[in-house]
Amino acid sequence: MNKMTDDRSKLANVNLKVTEDEKWAFKALCAKHRMSQVDGFRLAATLLEAHLEKTGGASE
Repeated sequence: MNKMTDDRSKLANVNLKVTEDEKWAFKALCAKHRMSQVDGFRLAATLLEAHLEKTGGASE
């Protein structure tokens, strides 16, 4: 493995400030679909990226 591959696969914590309701809604949604919260976060990031590319980066 090269150095670049090692750096990209390194795990890191993400700290986000959300309401308790948002936190529990996300946890429940992931659990309902038998998905880890990490996989849910990754899917959300992928969908956000696709949305921003489609809309030219404009927020709604």
